[in-house]
Formats: sequence, C-alpha cells, structure tokens
Amino acid sequence: MSQPSIKFRILGPVEYHDGDNWVPIKAAKQRALMALLLLNANHLVPAQQLHSELWSDGPSSHVGRLLAGCVWRLRAAIGDPAGQTLLTRPAGYQLAVSPGSLDLHEYESLVASGRTQRASGNLVEAMESFSAALELWRGSPLADVALTSSIMAESARLEESRLAVMEANFGVRIALGQHEDVLPELKLLVAQHPLRERLHEHLMMALYGTGQQAEALGAYRDLHHLLADELGIDPSRPLRELQQRILEEDPRLNDRGAPHGATASGPRERAVASEAAPCPLPHQPSLFVGRTSELTTVAEYLAEGRPAVAIHGLAGSGKSALAIAAAHAAAGDFPGGQVYVDMRGTTGDFALRPDQAMRLVLRSLGTERGGGGAAAPHTWAGPAGGRALIVLDNVRDSDQIQGFRSAPPGCSLLITSRSPIGGVDGLMHLRPGRLTVSASIDLLRRSVGVARIDAEPAPASELARSCDYLPFALRLAADRLATRPDWSVADFARYVAEPHQRLDFLAGGNVSLRDSLLASLPLLSDESGGTAVTAVTALRRLGFLDLTMVTVEALAVLLSTTEGEAHKIAERLVDAGLIESLAIDRYRVPQSVRALAREITGSDHEATEAVQRVVDHYAVAAREQPRPTLGAWYRRERETLNALVTSDRTGILIESLDRMRCVLGASGSTVRRERTGSAPGLRPPGGPRPPRP
Repeated sequence: MSQPSIKFRILGPVEYHDGDNWVPIKAAKQRALMALLLLNANHLVPAQQLHSELWSDGPSSHVGRLLAGCVWRLRAAIGDPAGQTLLTRPAGYQLAVSPGSLDLHEYESLVASGRTQRASGNLVEAMESFSAALELWRGSPLADVALTSSIMAESARLEESRLAVMEANFGVRIALGQHEDVLPELKLLVAQHPLRERLHEHLMMALYGTGQQAEALGAYRDLHHLLADELGIDPSRPLRELQQRILEEDPRLNDRGAPHGATASGPRERAVASEAAPCPLPHQPSLFVGRTSELTTVAEYLAEGRPAVAIHGLAGSGKSALAIAAAHAAAGDFPGGQVYVDMRGTTGDFALRPDQAMRLVLRSLGTERGGGGAAAPHTWAGPAGGRALIVLDNVRDSDQIQGFRSAPPGCSLLITSRSPIGGVDGLMHLRPGRLTVSASIDLLRRSVGVARIDAEPAPASELARSCDYLPFALRLAADRLATRPDWSVADFARYVAEPHQRLDFLAGGNVSLRDSLLASLPLLSDESGGTAVTAVTALRRLGFLDLTMVTVEALAVLLSTTEGEAHKIAERLVDAGLIESLAIDRYRVPQSVRALAREITGSDHEATEAVQRVVDHYAVAAREQPRPTLGAWYRRERETLNALVTSDRTGILIESLDRMRCVLGASGSTVRRERTGSAPGLRPPGGPRPPRP
C-alpha cells in the first residue's frame, strides 16, 4: 500500500500512519504528548510546559524522568527510535513534520486558500477548497486525548474554526445557487447551534431561495423568540435587514451571484442598491475611547466649513467609528441634516456605484431631480434646511465617489477609506493611528468589566499588544472575553498571542478580524497587474519573516527587486491599510497582518529562500560596516535582527548568525545570546516575554 501524504491526524482521534495502516496511540500519556507536540508541530515545546500539562499533580522531582520515558515510548510507537522526527532540544522537544503530513496543516492551508479565493470572487474554487478542508474531519478534534488546559482550549478553537468554515462554505454554495442542496445540513446545524446567527442567516436564504418565504420568516421568528427568552436581546442588524428584505420580496435575493460582488467566473456588475429609504446617521458608537485629539480635529475642520474631510488608514483602526462620532458631535453645525451612506467598498458586500450613491444622497436630502439619472453636482440646489453633512463610509477608492469631486452647495463631505482619497476639492486628510496602551486598556475595561481587567493588568496589557492596539481587534477580543466569564484574561491573552490562533480567537458573530483583513486583498490587485501582483507576493514573504519593522532596503532583498520598486510596493500595502509608514524608508507590519500573511504563504522552499536572503543581506551589511559606525548600525537594526532570530524555527539562521557574529564582535554576542534566550531583557523562543516599557 502506498503511504498517504498525511502521516499524522488530530482532527478526530489521534493517529499515526506506519506506511500501511492508521495506528492509534494506545497509551493515554503518549497520546496526550503527541497531541501537544502536533499542535505545535515544527515548533519547540518547552519541557516545563509538557510537565505541567501531563503531570500537573505529580511530584516535581520525578517529572523529568517521567517525560523522558514517555518521549522514548512515543518514539518507539511511531517508528522513530533514533529521534529523527521527535527531536530533543536543549529546552524541550519538537516534532518535525514535513509539509502536508499533518491533517491540521492541510486543513488550515485549504481554508486559507478558500478564503483567498472567496475574497477574489472565485466561488467555485472557494467551495472546492472549503469542502476539501471539511472532508479531513473525522469527528471531534483530539477526541481521545485527556482534556488538559491547552488541549481543551485548542479543541474549542478548532471546533469554532470548523463551524466558521462550514458557515463560509454554506455562504458560497448559496451564492452559487445551491439552496436546496444545503437545506438538510443547515437545518441540522441550526438545531445543534440554535444561537448561532450566521447559520440562521444561511437557513433563511436557503429557504427563501427554494420558494419557502413563510418558512424563512418563521426561522427568523423562532430565533427572535429564542434570543429574547435566553439573552434578552434582538437579532443582529444584518439579520433584521434580511428579514425585511424577505418580507418585501427583494428581487436581489434571487440573484445567484456572490455575496462578495463576483460570480463563479469573475467580476460582475454590482447589484442595484436598495434606494427606497433615507440614510440616517447610525447611532453613536458605544465603545469609543482614545480618539479625543482626532475627534477635535475633525470637528474643527467641519466647523470651519471645510468642504471635505477624509479619514483613512489601517484596517481596524476605527475610521468609521471616528467619522460617526464626529458627525454626531458636529450635529449643531448642520441644520440641513446628516446623510450616511455605506459605500461597501471594503466590507465584502456589493459596492455601490457612484450613481447609486448620488441617488441615495439626493433622495435623502429631498433634492432629487426627475428622471432616472442623478443630477450633476453643479446643478444641485443644496439642502432646503441649511448646511448638511454627507458621510461616505467604507469607500474603496477615488473612482467610487467620482460624482462627489466637489461637495454639493451647502454640504460638507466626511469620507472614510483604507486607501487615501484624492481628487476631491478642498479635501483635508486625517490618518488615525493605534490607540495608546492606556486607551486600549480602557476599552477592555468598559466592555469586559473594570474588576476583571484590573485583576490581571499584565495579561490585559499583553492582550492589547497582541491586538496591535487597534480598536476593531480590541472590540472583538473584549466581546469574546465578555461572553466567556469562565476564561481568565491570562489564558485568553496567551492564546491570542500565538500567531497561528490569533485570527481564530478574534472573531464573533458575523464579523472577524480575518475577514476584515481579507477585504484589503482586492485593493492590491487591479486590471493593470504589475506592481499589484508583487504587493501580494510581498505580503506573503513578510509572513515568512514575521518582522515588526521592515525597511525598503530589506524589502528589496526579500523580493529580489530594486529599492525604487520595493518602495512602490510598500506604499501600495500602506494604501491598502495593511502596513504603517514610520518614515520614508521604514514600515511597521501589524501582528494581525503577519498572521494573515502566514495563512496565504507559499512553499517552505520559498520561505527558506526568503529568510536566507534577508539574513545574508544583514550579514553582508554587518561585514561591510566601517568599525566606527558598526555599533550605531546594530542599535538601529537590533529590533529587526532580534525578530529574525526569535521567529526562526527552521535552523537556517545559525550559519548566517555565525558569519554575523564574526564581524559584530560584542554586538554579535548579543545576537547569539538572543538565539539562546540568555541576553538580558530578551527571551528564547516559546519563553516568557520581558516586561515592556
């Protein structure tokens, strides 16, 4: 019998393939040890962590021998007596698995591919990837492993991931017109997870798509009663809007196109927006902290009568909340009213065309002319009640608001976008950055509870750091913690800090950080190709490196291109809201973006070559530095060098580090100590982080 590509399985009972058959690991301790190592495959697992997980109540004097014996027996069970797969490391153990040999890795790769295909509008390919990922499951993950604290958390994470992928697959299949095919499984899952709103949304769509309008409305009514009885809340706004559209028999619900604005074969004409009702301003954001300065700036611009203000920047930086809060604060300056239009340029829904947005604004202001077309801006009479504010939220790019190149008479424009907007007369720009540490903690305290956050200040700070101090990620984390009173902040922060699980934990209901970031990928591509294709490649390779900071020089080496071209690519990533510009030649890559980049990475060979090129570049740079400037160079590049060392798990850095050490002298010794975790203030891979200033 030929050996399958997958050699280890944990998406069900833990099993190993011996070349002929799937073999269970019979001993409970060995099974748990193998599960812990596979969950961290190709990463060092500290011996102390294995001790506490496997023998939490055992005598500390014996656990070292117990662990060594368990490792020896597990090696024998998987046919690895020489320890070439289950590796002994100075501080622990590491299970080396080749690409495609662990079902979890294959699952995550297929899911990442499906999400990328869905974001690009390739729905058939997305469905195939999601379906293949789900076929790898054989029951509950780690089904036969004793529930230690980390096994329990990982099992819950994987179950949540599986449900999210099932929901994504239902959405794609419904978009492809497979309403009837998904109904039986949807009904079963809704019965098993009655409070999960995304499943109810798909069930309502599937029922309506098969001509069962009454049943679709009944499904909504059942959920409404259940939420009211169990939690005292109403269904979410998207579900309420869907119920209304079903009630009105909205013809767009029969459209078999994709929810992300594309068909199975590629881009298509956007659906006509609902234009029947005025567009009132959304309610004041309930969790709005740390933006006093930005709020004051926008308010001053509007009070001065500026014709247009654009808020743009990183995905998840709270641009929409800032715009809505500013509009509420400036209400007294606009007696003619305030109009809000979600342009849906980066949210995954159908993006509005310029003429559709203009008609919405005209109708809301009561100034629409007769006929089917929209009036040109210079023909607008302006709002009858005085000066008005038009909020254009989630704008994709300048082309989407070409009808608003000039603010209409008596109006001001307030625009939000990930990309900088240009070509609008009198436009003022504002780019909100990260929240401060104290503002981030304040946001967590307001949502999770003051006592709970203040009881664990250090983990709360670590959680805020893992969220990049960005409001959207912080709100998702706060919502997750608030609904899990049995979770400690420390445990939650520890799991969010792990790159391979961060995006799974920062999700809730119908929103997730992963989907928000994926919405930026189409901004990296256009009909002209060229640089846009390289920008996606750059994003992937930044995932290989896991660098907080990247220079134009290093990016050029990473991409094997010129510094001029690398600068264009970096600016493209900035314009897509994925990285931050710190200086003209230096950029910051948020942790969440690096986590996403690792999900869409290419081959291990590509990763190895990318890391090797950058490390060799720094080795050469160190060798060529004049002695008088060597110390200053190292201090400037220390953060990047240390990040390369601590993020490496492949061993390819050792030779290059030795070359660097030869020329760096004392500074090189610090880099070498970073590798082993003995440098003051630094940490080994997997070890505790030092306190941050």
